[in-house]
Amino acid sequence: MGRISKFICPSCRTSWQVSLGHGMEHAVLENVLNAFPADIQQKILSNVKEEQIPSFDFGYQTAICRDCRDVISIPVIYLHQSGKTYFTDCPECKSPAVVYPENEELVCPRCGKGVLLSEEIGRWD
Repeated sequence: MGRISKFICPSCRTSWQVSLGHGMEHAVLENVLNAFPADIQQKILSNVKEEQIPSFDFGYQTAICRDCRDVISIPVIYLHQSGKTYFTDCPECKSPAVVYPENEELVCPRCGKGVLLSEEIGRWD
């Protein structure tokens, strides 16, 4: 079950709400592929073609788009056998996004001053 998180900058008071994690449907690679554009789907499929049952970790993770200056959520897949990780660009402007590990502090992409506070405000599936 995924979670809905709210990020707030204590300095400029800007806030973002993002859906993180994964739902029950994301246990199957075919469903996960739908979260990625065709070019990344092909790369993923070429990496798992030898595997009878592909082993992977998937989830929507926190990222920052440097162009939009927003906190966003993007799909990320890690393929165990090949050790490769794939993720998408910013869904709004298609610029590269910077993915952050779950427990890493994020500095506000708008003002660059405050460390973002986060709280879980709901669940999704």
